Amino acid sequence: MEYYVMHNTLGVSQDTQLRVLILLKAIVDEGGSDIFKFGHNIMKERWEGLTTILSTSSRFSLQHIPPQFCSFYQRVRGPSPAYAWLKCEREEDEDCYQVLKEAGILGRRGRLFGAGDRFVRLSLLRSQDEFDSLLYNLEILISTKFGNHSKTI
Repeated sequence: MEYYVMHNTLGVSQDTQLRVLILLKAIVDEGGSDIFKFGHNIMKERWEGLTTILSTSSRFSLQHIPPQFCSFYQRVRGPSPAYAWLKCEREEDEDCYQVLKEAGILGRRGRLFGAGDRFVRLSLLRSQDEFDSLLYNLEILISTKFGNHSKTI
């Protein structure tokens, strides 16, 4: 843990680290559950927005994530992942990263994670403006000549 914290905080000012520590202590003192509820709701809304847009396309698909038991809330909850695996389904879209990049969408190449070039990992951990831009660019890409065939994911 010490190694992780040391390397993860390189370049972050001590003043910023102190402010974050004070905020985290305040969250813990209040019980902490509100921030987890807030985070889950944001990520759930983002996942639902992404799946809604991609459900109209046969050119792209998303991994299926079934509801699972949440040990924090002690109940089954729907998906709210931090990352989404998008797959280019068309044969000619061999480099999915490049297809998305040309549409103004940045992700991480699937091959970096051993998944191959037909896959791109999209981060849902962005500012709201950046996430809205991702959805907007996906909508434009899907509505183009080859992206608008109906398909249920």
